[in-house]
Amino acid sequence: MLLFLLFYLLIIPASVLLHEVGHGIAAVSTSKSHAHVYLGTRSKENKENFKLGRLHFHLNWSYVGFVSWEGNLTKRQTAIALAGGPIISLLLMLLFGLMSLYVPLDDLHSLLFGATIFNCFQFLFTIIPITYPRWMGVYNGQPSDGLQLLRLLKK
Repeated sequence: MLLFLLFYLLIIPASVLLHEVGHGIAAVSTSKSHAHVYLGTRSKENKENFKLGRLHFHLNWSYVGFVSWEGNLTKRQTAIALAGGPIISLLLMLLFGLMSLYVPLDDLHSLLFGATIFNCFQFLFTIIPITYPRWMGVYNGQPSDGLQLLRLLKK
């Protein structure tokens, strides 16, 4: 029961946040832009909590996240920023997967394996070029990172 709570209260929100931080780091490292990382809705109610350099964090505990950057990024910069999130999800999947291989088959292994699976799905749902369906809540009608990348590359 405790691991179930840890997974839903910590692993999922942290993985979503790190995915969005991946976008933000990619945007600020390739441009002079500021990036706003949101855990929770991207709204006026989700105020900035703190900033690290040009990364501005708007954090409300949630299972959803967004990022936005200021100014116009070049096509290359935008592509890198869009790819940053899925790349972080892929790296987290690999990290948690490797860690799960080196712990005994117990509760910690289950937690790490669950984190591996979650980040795998997060990677797939963001890199596959789709428009998110209604059942995905606040993401309804939004293009995935993969679809945004595909549209950008077709220009």
